Amino acid sequence: MPSGRWLAVLAVVGLIAAVIALSLTGGGHRVASPNGRSTALAAPSPSPSAVPGTVLFACDSANPGQLGPNWRATSLRAGPVWFVDGRQLGYVHDGGWQAATRAVPVHGRFQFVVMIVEVTTGSTAVIQPAAAARPYFHFVDGYSSGGFDLLPAGDTGFTLAACPRGTLGFNGAVTDFYLGFSIQPGRAAPVDIWSPARPHPIHVIFTCPARGCGTTG
Repeated sequence: MPSGRWLAVLAVVGLIAAVIALSLTGGGHRVASPNGRSTALAAPSPSPSAVPGTVLFACDSANPGQLGPNWRATSLRAGPVWFVDGRQLGYVHDGGWQAATRAVPVHGRFQFVVMIVEVTTGSTAVIQPAAAARPYFHFVDGYSSGGFDLLPAGDTGFTLAACPRGTLGFNGAVTDFYLGFSIQPGRAAPVDIWSPARPHPIHVIFTCPARGCGTTG
């Protein structure tokens, strides 16, 4: 679970909406969550639980922080989930993204990408990579300037339980989560997003940012 202050996170990544790719050097510690919360944030619903194979992030583990006024216009939406600046920075794509079939692996170290995810209040979403992507793509639980923390053994994704419906935060009726992933350069990783409101998952594709791994998106 993230710990620390949102401003400390900003000091590492430079900009709240930036996506930063770093070479894996090992080690690291979990990202810190803020000591203070927006007074508009409400308590989480009782006892949210993680879907097997995922790590739970709920209302009390959110990372409140102010995004730009037009953040939705540059973000990729998948059901109740918004990948902040995903369209602009090019690290996540719709499931029908054509370039995925032309992706060519590049030999080298895994690259780490920071991302901000917004989830509509009152919603729960499960995000997991497809089984075929797991050898070259991993969601991660926290970071430092030297690397990142892998999820616990057996876990491959997240259960994101937003704050209760009607809760208003800095960015409207959404809950902020500060997450990340590692990927082998040149790969395109299919990821499924499940929501109780939908009978079938939404498919998206993760890659290095448009400017390439090792760069700021």
